Amino acid sequence: DISIIISAIISLCYTLFGGLVSVAYTDVIQIFFIVIGLFLALPFAMTHPAVANIYEAKLDDGVTPAWYGSVAPHEWGGWVDYALLCLLGGIPWQCYFQRVLSAQTSTRAQLLSYGGAAIALVMTGPSVLFGAVARATDWSQTDYPCTPSGDTEKLVMPLTLQYLTPPAVAWFGLGAISAAVMSSTDSSLLSASSLIARNVYQKVFRAGCGEREVVVALWVIILGNCILATTLAIQYKDIYALFVLCGDFTYVMLFPQLLLVIYWSKANTYGSVFSFILTVILRLSVGDKYLGLPAAFSFGVVTASCPTVEDPDHMCEGALPYRTFIMLIGLVVHIIVSAATDLSFCMAEVDLRWDFLDCYQRIGSVIVMRNTREMDTPVKSLKVGGVLS
Repeated sequence: DISIIISAIISLCYTLFGGLVSVAYTDVIQIFFIVIGLFLALPFAMTHPAVANIYEAKLDDGVTPAWYGSVAPHEWGGWVDYALLCLLGGIPWQCYFQRVLSAQTSTRAQLLSYGGAAIALVMTGPSVLFGAVARATDWSQTDYPCTPSGDTEKLVMPLTLQYLTPPAVAWFGLGAISAAVMSSTDSSLLSASSLIARNVYQKVFRAGCGEREVVVALWVIILGNCILATTLAIQYKDIYALFVLCGDFTYVMLFPQLLLVIYWSKANTYGSVFSFILTVILRLSVGDKYLGLPAAFSFGVVTASCPTVEDPDHMCEGALPYRTFIMLIGLVVHIIVSAATDLSFCMAEVDLRWDFLDCYQRIGSVIVMRNTREMDTPVKSLKVGGVLS
């Protein structure tokens, strides 16, 4: 708990006083620390006397290495769900777009995105291999005599670094983990706080307030978010579960909206609001073990045979990819509602006094949407209104 509090204080200080610049520079330092620490520690861990050849143990087919793992027939629904969650759920995160939108040019933003994806792919290598090393380790030959299982499985990487590498190398390896945590902490603090300060405080509660007041509000919000995040980190020991939970809700609620906003010009606030509310209700209704929510209903289960020695006819059940189902429902609802409102106001020319969310405006004799890609310049706005046609 003390280390969590100290890390939070350090991250809070340089985020408050340096903003995005300090976060960017510390991220550069931290990424180098991660690269050096992990790649330095990996050879020592793999050559430890207690570690067997990671390719020696095989699955039942006699070919696939055991550490590759396998997916049981009844687990495919959950596997697909988590795969899409990890692939698509991280795209709408504010900390990513904060960096993309702060790029000087669109080319640099694209290079940032593709380069970051490539680096992330490379950096998963050591982490995966450390898991394979832990699986092939005879822990009775180390100073940690118990094989990691249950709650200790989530500590496999730090345990491997601490007990399978020399002390100096372990220091760098554990420092790499700390650097990764700090990098995520400061980015999340700044992005979430900036979002609240700009989009909620300035736009909703204090419209027209000065820049100085927004900065002061940002400081207060950063402090509040830091306290909240520190409390969660102390209260919940399974940080990975919290990370997956955040990705879960982002994937279900925000990914379809981001997809349509970027690729469909008719997406509007009405579709976004209806889609968001519906997906929140559906996601909470199916329950969540991390939040302690019971399931009000289910999308069904996958049933498959999983025989055991005691029961050759044993049947196992697994969940269908309900997160993906909810995401697709939200996507379809967003399309239907947006298309219906666009048809009503732009084609049927319903009176704009019924446009409660102020999504449309009249330019000349034509009703068009506000703030769309078709109206991103004054010249295009005039063309839409027929002035330049």
